[in-house]
Amino acid sequence: MQKLTGQYENHFQNQDCLAAFFDVDHTLIQGDTQALEARHFMANDRLSSQYIRNIALVLAALALYRTGRISLARQNEIYLKIYKGRTETNLAETGRGLYNRVVSRLFFPGVLALLEAHRSKGDLIVLVSASTRHLLAPLLPVLKPDHLFCTDLEFDGNGRATGRAIDGICAQEKKPAVVRAFAAEHGVDLRASFAYSDHHSDISFLSSVGQPAVVNPTPKMAAHARKMGWPVNPFD
Repeated sequence: MQKLTGQYENHFQNQDCLAAFFDVDHTLIQGDTQALEARHFMANDRLSSQYIRNIALVLAALALYRTGRISLARQNEIYLKIYKGRTETNLAETGRGLYNRVVSRLFFPGVLALLEAHRSKGDLIVLVSASTRHLLAPLLPVLKPDHLFCTDLEFDGNGRATGRAIDGICAQEKKPAVVRAFAAEHGVDLRASFAYSDHHSDISFLSSVGQPAVVNPTPKMAAHARKMGWPVNPFD
């Protein structure tokens, strides 16, 4: 399992340590990184027939997801088609540009303070997000996580995105799977560890730790949290 090194503080040598696992969109930031990126593409791309087809697919997938006819993971799989043909360099530039113009102003101060409180206690900080790596990379110098789990794009031999993900979308049941694998590899006590998310698709992710909490929850997530007695944290 690859881990972030260099500027990021990590405590992987600790045994039986604790971790705080954070979703990103609508949890650490006030917004959805892929939706922001889609708006950028719509405003700046040439309206080729391929581009129009991709946008139509994305909008259709969003409508199907909102009506419960497809899963969040399937919606994300369809969204990845919008990347087909783009270079890794181009996508990295897009991610940095979005961060500098928009995302850098969207952090929830209260959730950042919560993250830093965990760090000060020596807990590992782990981000677990369905978003793609190029959208999340600009956030890392601010959040300084010990590890990032996200969706990694597949690139062909010419360095262009295929429109698919390596090892699937980091959403729904994949999230608790990577949490458990991380804990087993690094000696994390999941029964005493923490997880934070806003969305009801992350119920299994939150359930993988002993100390789950919800942040700015969707109505379904809020209802489940009340039923389970999980803390609910509203942050402006």
